[in-house]
Parts: sequence; structure tokens; C-alpha cells
Amino acid sequence: MGKRQAAIAVAVASIGVAPAVANADTTAPSTLSVLGNGTVYVTPDRASVEVDIVKRAATSRAALSAANSRTGAINRALRALGLPAKDIQTSGLDVSKETRSVGPKGHKTKVHDYRASESLAVSSSAAQAGSVIDTSTAHGASDVTGLNFSFSNPSAGSEAANKAALSDARAQADSAAAQLGYKVTGVYSVDLNPESDSSGSGASSGTAATPHPKSAPAPKTPTNVHPGAQEVDSSVRVVFTIAPG
Repeated sequence: MGKRQAAIAVAVASIGVAPAVANADTTAPSTLSVLGNGTVYVTPDRASVEVDIVKRAATSRAALSAANSRTGAINRALRALGLPAKDIQTSGLDVSKETRSVGPKGHKTKVHDYRASESLAVSSSAAQAGSVIDTSTAHGASDVTGLNFSFSNPSAGSEAANKAALSDARAQADSAAAQLGYKVTGVYSVDLNPESDSSGSGASSGTAATPHPKSAPAPKTPTNVHPGAQEVDSSVRVVFTIAPG
């Protein structure tokens, strides 16, 4: 083996390449292992909020009835926006007796009444989130909290991130092979998640500032929400086959 060939063989071995040598098994190609990384930004297309309704009355039945009535009105208004029944779910209900002090300082008296609270978990498109908030408050919601963004497709962005990572791996392989006097001839294997640390966009959702509107008429200026963009990362390990160039 000449000096140049020996130098190439040593360099190839130093980065994980299995060089072909005279009389070696020709079924085992020379390979080059590369870790590629890719990042894309994807805009969430779904939003969710928690709508709370609180009513008080002298009896538990009256308090619950009032909460039920208000919840029903909000539910009908949300359905009128086009939200399907599956996207409006009762997430909490509670009736409790409370003791409050009322009256001027020094002459307060204790009053016993009942507090009924109901909560609705509402899901909508990200574009409808502002309308959901305005409609809920306009129809008597006590609080609207927990604005969160997510994706209707759990794999949103993953394909694009994988594509970017594969492109990065190929660019690295071409560069490394060229420096050694080799060329990439094919793909031997691909591991799409070699370190199990990709941040793909699953149920975990992007979050935004949480509004706390109180019961009031619908605002003159509609509520606008901004889903922003969520980073989706991918790492891939690709083993390329190479041959002397």
C-alpha cells in the first residue's frame, strides 16, 4: 500500500469508517456514521381555555340551578360559534356551604349561603380562541383561564425537522468523505431518534399568557390571541456507504 493510500485508511478509520482493504470481505462496504440535526418552527393550530362559572344563593339547590343556567347559556353560545359538542367538556362541578361576614366594620354579621361552581374545558381552533373568550365573558363566565396552544396533528413539524436533520447529515457526510478522497454512495442505516431527546410537538403544547377576564359585556375591541411558533427539533444518525472517489 502506498503512502497516500495508507494515510487515507488511517484518516477514515479515525472517524468511524470501515475502510475496504485488499482481500477483505467485499460484502461489508466502507461506511461513515454522521449525526445530523434539524430545527423548524411550526405555528400551533389548536387552542384551549378553562371557563369557570360561579353562583351563590341561600340554598344549595338554588346556587346549583343558577350555575347550571349560566353554564347552559355559555354552552349554547359556544356551539353557535360552530364548536362541536366534543370540544366543550364539563371539567369541574362543586357546591359548598360558605360563611361570610357582611355589614360595616364593628357591626358585621355572619351570613350562611351556598356557592356553586362549574368549569368547562373548551377546545377550538387557534383562530377562534379570541371569540371563545369574548363569547364566554359576554354570557356571564366568572373567569376564563389557562389559554394553551397545541397541534391537531401530534406529529406537526416532525417531518420537516427530520428532513432538515437528514439534509444536515448528508452535507456533513459529503464534506467528510471528500476530505478523505471518498464519495458517498448510499445509505446503510438511519436512526431517527438516536438519543431520545427530540422535542417533537406532541400533547405537550405551546403556552401563552393566561387571561383572566371577568363577567362583562363583550369588549368593543375583540380579543386577539397570538399562538406564535413552537420549535421542533430532530436528531438523526445516518450511516452512509462510501467508496474511494
